[in-house]
Amino acid sequence: MKQRVTRLLALLMAVMLFVCGCGSTSQTPQAADAEHQRFTEFSENLFCSELLANTINLHYTLAYPENHGIAEYEVALPTISATTEEEDFAEVQKVLDDLKAIDYKLLPTDDKLTYDVLKEYLETALEGKGFYYFYEPFSPVMGFQSNLSITLAEYAFRREQDVKDYLEILTLIPAYVDSLITLEKTRSKMGYAMPDGSISEVFESIQEFLNAGENNIFLTSFEERLEGLPDLSDAQKTEYAEKNREILNSQILPSYKKIGRCLQEVRGTAKNTQGLCHTEGGSDYYAYLLKSTVGSGHTPEEMLALVQDQIQQDLTEMMMIMSNSPELLDGFDGTIPEDRTPEEILNHLEEAMKEDFPELPVEATYQIKYVPEYMEKSTSPAFYMTPPYDLPGENTIYINNSSTDENSLFSTLAHEGYPGHLYQTVYASATFSNPIRSLLSYLGYSEGWGLYVEHESYAMNDKLTSQSEDIARLHRLNSSVSIAVHALLDLEIHYNGSSPEDVRALLSAYFGDLGEEAVQELYDLIVSEPAYYLKYYGGYLEFLLLREKAEGQLEEKFDLKEFHKFLLDMGPCAFPTIDAYMDNWIEKQK
Repeated sequence: MKQRVTRLLALLMAVMLFVCGCGSTSQTPQAADAEHQRFTEFSENLFCSELLANTINLHYTLAYPENHGIAEYEVALPTISATTEEEDFAEVQKVLDDLKAIDYKLLPTDDKLTYDVLKEYLETALEGKGFYYFYEPFSPVMGFQSNLSITLAEYAFRREQDVKDYLEILTLIPAYVDSLITLEKTRSKMGYAMPDGSISEVFESIQEFLNAGENNIFLTSFEERLEGLPDLSDAQKTEYAEKNREILNSQILPSYKKIGRCLQEVRGTAKNTQGLCHTEGGSDYYAYLLKSTVGSGHTPEEMLALVQDQIQQDLTEMMMIMSNSPELLDGFDGTIPEDRTPEEILNHLEEAMKEDFPELPVEATYQIKYVPEYMEKSTSPAFYMTPPYDLPGENTIYINNSSTDENSLFSTLAHEGYPGHLYQTVYASATFSNPIRSLLSYLGYSEGWGLYVEHESYAMNDKLTSQSEDIARLHRLNSSVSIAVHALLDLEIHYNGSSPEDVRALLSAYFGDLGEEAVQELYDLIVSEPAYYLKYYGGYLEFLLLREKAEGQLEEKFDLKEFHKFLLDMGPCAFPTIDAYMDNWIEKQK
């Protein structure tokens, strides 16, 4: 799982641009240079404006904002309301209009790619108008309350001003929480509240946060980061630590209590505790999520067929392997022998991937951290923290010991590290000539890439291949089927309207009867987090389709390393954009 952490909500914030009218379309070198400069100034203005609207966004994107002309700024968080959403859409439309005023034909190749990606991003953002109240701010996995702690715990202190900014951000959190509570209560009145099971889960995680005491990550991480500032005296560190503790007790903890009270108030108010298709406009919203979150050009019906086909292919391949080598049936129990540390596994992966993946253009370092015990239940098995665009070497991988064990550690680190999120993100930071690309979130690309290389990594796991290459393949196929079934449930629940009973029957066909309670828990999670599994598996399938197309057209000229380089050079964007550019890439390969 990749934590972008540059936004508290996945909304494009308002931007203020000052761009001149149309330039000349004359095809002269001077005109081309002028249009390139115009596009550069346009994107730089957009980049800086976006960052100035959100100090967390600014800090996580730029380690040294002064190098981008941001010497002074006011600490700010965005406001969230239906009114500001209308203003945001108006600003997005203005940005799109200004972008279209630039003469695309005169731009160099790199600019054209950025232009195409940005144009698609803005157009897709505008298609989200009218879906404001479908967004659940306190969902179990991706909700505000789950992500804020880690986001602020990883807020790096590089200078004393960062400490001051951080403490001021903390004082802005209560107002931001109030805006989310207002949204949640309005959603409740409309009947959009989460199922009670999800509310109970979120409420429990909030209570664990409130009861953490001295182990609260707001305290422990703050003091650790202060120690990394040698220019601060002991007296200054003590003063800042006391200030942090005071704000935590007087503002942050009360805000979490407010969220808990809000969830208790909205409990039982949901008019629909099943999929989005049971709510007016819900099917349209789900189709929008498939486009905006996954970045897919496929309809939900098409995606459903793709998922079903892939499940059948994987199951058929598993049966063929076992029928050809029946002795594997006894040896395959899902366990993976592993006695290496995370660092040793990542070192192995970094070396093993060289045959099929290009080298990083810059050196990358990382830290391995572990999720605090009180946060384990409400946190993903692992996640990667994105480094600043201008400091790609600062990488952090969090491991959740409660859900990541020796059987999943290797593939998890492949997903989060090499050749997964860490590798792909650092590659992009070193490759992009325009920093605006670092602000555009394409979860289907990033999580799809993570799952794609996770499945590729089974063939790199010498603990498996030393037994048998077929054993490694079985583990890959087993993993693929497991996440595919979850993606299938996502589609069945939200687009086809499957009930808990339908889901229990479907799960029984693949995994046996899991019991009513376990099925209901999974059902509630999927209802509360629409398209959550699709951003992983849907993105993964899109990469498989691109690879199948390239292999089919290039045949013996297909080079896997060059194909991966093409995908990495494209960077995160919508899959139809990648597909369009791949046609030219295929012709060049021929």
